[in-house]
Amino acid sequence: MIYEPEFADQARTMCRLGATDEELAEHFEVCVRTIYRWRNTHEAFAEAVVAGKEHADARVERALYSRAIGCTVERTKVFKSAGEDPVHATYQHHLPPDPNAALQWLRVRQPKKWGGQAEDKPGSITAEMVEKALARAREHKAAKQMAAGQPPLEEVAPGPSPESTPAHDPGTCPDEDDYPPPPPAPPPRPIPPGFPIEPVRFGYG
Repeated sequence: MIYEPEFADQARTMCRLGATDEELAEHFEVCVRTIYRWRNTHEAFAEAVVAGKEHADARVERALYSRAIGCTVERTKVFKSAGEDPVHATYQHHLPPDPNAALQWLRVRQPKKWGGQAEDKPGSITAEMVEKALARAREHKAAKQMAAGQPPLEEVAPGPSPESTPAHDPGTCPDEDDYPPPPPAPPPRPIPPGFPIEPVRFGYG
């Protein structure tokens, strides 16, 4: 498409409404590179795009600031009864301050103070918080054991470790002392009187 002078006014209006370069290219039915080329070769078009985007950014900045400190907006509510025309009532609605909007504003305007130092050093503050949480958990557990009359976890005598227990060589037989003696065999039960006993036969046939 060949550039025409009226494209500058159209681009300014669209950018004031928040249009991006991709949306400008879609409106003029060209590719994004053509928009970039027009901005480099036509000064009026470049100024229109920049002025429109600055106006849109200023509107967003004012809206973000108003949302951060709280603002009052005008709203309209519609009432309609059966068989009557709708009635439009306009009223003032107050929006309280939004902490997220305030934090975003401060991070942009004062990045050294509100830029999020925790993000610059990932893991440092998180590890410190984990250590403090584990220390509080250990203190709470020790106090609970003391209240129950049990010794703290550190004072309990540790059991034999696997390293201190001698291990047998797989190629040798273990000593008899390593195994407990087998339990005694139960005595035979007596045969009640009158119980029929068949003789046991050995052999074939």
